[in-house]
Amino acid sequence: MNESPMALPLAAEGEPVRYVIIDDEPRYRLGLGASADSRPDLLLEQVGSYPDVESFLAVHRLPCHVVVLDLCLNRRTGDAAVLHGVQAIRRLAGELGHRVVVFTADGRPEPVARCVAAGAVGYVSKFDENLTSLAVAVAEVGRSGRVLNRTLTEALEQLVDRCRDIRLSNTLEETLVLLDRGLSDQEIARLRGLSPRTVEDHKRKILEIFGSDMERERYGFTGLAHELGVAPGDLVNDPPANRPVRGFIRRATARLRRAGGRRGRGDRRT
Repeated sequence: MNESPMALPLAAEGEPVRYVIIDDEPRYRLGLGASADSRPDLLLEQVGSYPDVESFLAVHRLPCHVVVLDLCLNRRTGDAAVLHGVQAIRRLAGELGHRVVVFTADGRPEPVARCVAAGAVGYVSKFDENLTSLAVAVAEVGRSGRVLNRTLTEALEQLVDRCRDIRLSNTLEETLVLLDRGLSDQEIARLRGLSPRTVEDHKRKILEIFGSDMERERYGFTGLAHELGVAPGDLVNDPPANRPVRGFIRRATARLRRAGGRRGRGDRRT
């Protein structure tokens, strides 16, 4: 049985940062190229490129400082792609100890936070930033272990400002969205093929989670879904047994802010 690819300790001064790119777009697998050449001070060396995580794990044997990962691999799109990418980050970062920089076109706040919570230490947008930004991010992660850039910090701040850090089950979320529209228990029961008693049970569970906040803010179920930031595309729901625990967004944000504070005032922009 082959051993898993190893993660190197942080790169020392004068040592090149060795990185691998995992992306199903061949043009991105070519590496940082001219972007890295234009910044020779970054000292980057590509030691591998793969179309998917499975190939990287099965084939790659050269130790590296950083893994650049496309979030939406194997032509997946939408929430299914995010879930697959988050699982890959958990494997690469959580189990194998790799420093993962996510390089993707999905800049929605929730997927950004999910990637950070899963263990990613950098997130660079393919739309808003360029390969030079990615080169800088790879170098910073390879030498300091973390990067703070515009896509990452702004997305996390938007998410924390916009919604409460909580995750409902699919069943409760569907009921909550209908309550938010002002539907009665009987109407929800008819639309969802449930009994009114089941809808009442859903409301009781929602109240157990949000009751004190609802009382303090003096609002009922109507408007609560909006307050939570529940909208199509906002939430990526894992299967119930794999849902993130409460507080993951704020913990991820606090961790990043602590890292930024060690470098001085303000977020680092790349």
